[in-house]
Amino acid sequence: MNNYIFFLIIILFFTTLTDVKSISQKDFNSSNAFNNVKELISISPRDAGTPNGHKAAHYLYQKLESLNIETELQFFNDTTPDGIKKMVNVVSTINCNNDQWIIIGSHFDTMPGIKNYKGANDSGSSCGVLIELARVLKNQNLNYGIKIIFFDGEEGIKNYIPGDGLHGSRNYSNKIKQSGFYKKCKYMILLDMVGDKNLQFTIPGNTSPILLNKLLISQRKLGFENKIKHLKNTFIIDDHVPFMKIGIPSLNIIDFHFGSKNLLNDYWHTSKDNINNISAESLKITGLITLQLLKELNIYNEKK
Repeated sequence: MNNYIFFLIIILFFTTLTDVKSISQKDFNSSNAFNNVKELISISPRDAGTPNGHKAAHYLYQKLESLNIETELQFFNDTTPDGIKKMVNVVSTINCNNDQWIIIGSHFDTMPGIKNYKGANDSGSSCGVLIELARVLKNQNLNYGIKIIFFDGEEGIKNYIPGDGLHGSRNYSNKIKQSGFYKKCKYMILLDMVGDKNLQFTIPGNTSPILLNKLLISQRKLGFENKIKHLKNTFIIDDHVPFMKIGIPSLNIIDFHFGSKNLLNDYWHTSKDNINNISAESLKITGLITLQLLKELNIYNEKK
């Protein structure tokens, strides 16, 4: 009898693990993610502090609200080389009654001053994935609360200089530092430029070793061995940096080789960053790896 109960428990345990994995991978819909990108980049350019930038933020807000996900627009003023601009972060909350949190983010603004610029990859792609991740995660039993944040003002108004760029992530990280909420934030995961047809993530050196290790485990389990390259001597200035500065282990999932050939970046910040140069398959790979990473971080409550 005892042996029977033991084997029954083992069977139930592995069945639960399989169910959690299959729910996450089966439910991530790459067509949804791709359509999200197309809808967002129909609002272009999306420069920070402009009417179109605010219009894009309202699109994201309405999209998340339509999924019955608690979402708010957090407006703030910030100083730029062009003076003070009114910007806005879009903040969604999943599983709000929790003492431990994971932040998953992307920026939604575009680089100013580029003719016919859509920003489909930088960073419409990660926004499309993030919306779909929110849809998948909202009905799951989770051990953590999730903040899904679309940051404004990642791009520098003039250039990447001290005090310009990372406006939204700096504002939000300062806010949670002052409130003390940052102490409840266990990890920060940033997605950026994840739609390249020749997808290979280039993880920078300024990233959490714990999260990098979990990401490498995730790609191996999913059979994506050739999709991640660790650039340990490369420092990338992106929206994960302000969170690292306040002590939150952070990971930047980015493909910084976006171009006409492998290892080139000649589409970045040009009119070539359009819907024709990203793929739904790359969005799917990003979504699946992110969901597996969350599984490796023990996000799913398998007891409920």
